[in-house]
Amino acid sequence: MNYSLWVGSYAKKDEPGIYKVGIDLDSEKIQVMDRFRGAENPSFLAEADGFLYAASESMEGKAVLFQIDEDGLALKGTADAGDMAPCHIYAEGKSAWTANYGGSVTKFERDGDSIEKAAFSKREGSGPNQERQDAPHVHSVTPFPDGLHLLVCDLGTDTLAVYEKTKLELVKEVKTAPGSGPRMALFHPEMPVVYVMNELDSTVSVYKTGQNGDITHLDTIESLPADYSGKHTGADLQFSPDRRFLYASIRGWDGFAVFDIEGEGALSQPRHVAGSGKTPRCFYVLPDAPYLIAAYQDSNKVTLFKLEANGLPVFTGSEVTISAPVCVIMKGAN
Repeated sequence: MNYSLWVGSYAKKDEPGIYKVGIDLDSEKIQVMDRFRGAENPSFLAEADGFLYAASESMEGKAVLFQIDEDGLALKGTADAGDMAPCHIYAEGKSAWTANYGGSVTKFERDGDSIEKAAFSKREGSGPNQERQDAPHVHSVTPFPDGLHLLVCDLGTDTLAVYEKTKLELVKEVKTAPGSGPRMALFHPEMPVVYVMNELDSTVSVYKTGQNGDITHLDTIESLPADYSGKHTGADLQFSPDRRFLYASIRGWDGFAVFDIEGEGALSQPRHVAGSGKTPRCFYVLPDAPYLIAAYQDSNKVTLFKLEANGLPVFTGSEVTISAPVCVIMKGAN
């Protein structure tokens, strides 16, 4: 069985920054199929309705629109985000939203094969970590299952902010632990639970979700091995295909924490697996096959893991060279 993925990376505009990657599960091999230019630092990608959107993580701050065609990707346009360093993007239908590390959220609308800014919300505040929390630093924007709201992780102010999707009106805010730095959110598809990866303390928090964007904190669990005392920053979260396990990538330690998902979405204490490179950023788990694909930014490679029956990822030995990879998503999945 074969799969195609998109990989976003840090690259100059005239250098390949978006990669099409193929996986052959029969041979457990991963390979680069094509490379595309046209966006500076397309660090995060999202696909919707035959278009690929890239968050251009640059000082200028842009969203870049590509049309997916038989030849690969055709650059169609860009739009200013209104702030620096868009570092995460979500898209559905003709709309896309970026989380801007400069401290804001931007909504874009696509009209045919052009894109323009439609709404913008600037945040305020700071946190106790003077080096990393001097100001708002929005790191991700994730849709609620209700289709009406967005959950925004503001690393700089230790805040989970809930926005109405259409006009980016702020609905409510929930504070996280001081200095935790919420980075990424992942909603459980079957239970009213959302998990949050906290970057600065490398913990994973569990929240109960309710109507009208309600979220209530239930638990926070350490993800690092007890005997590790070096530098660390939490990165990403993904489920196993059967939703029995939750995976967290942690940079610095450079491994994966594996949590069992228990009754009502509670998490076990994690097991730990060493990675196969340096600085694991985002990773992707195939939806219907036990494989995990990880982007190792500082090792300049993307690697293929097989998930054992006990949930633990095992490196297959297959990897491809990609300069400073950051994001991995499925091609053809909106």
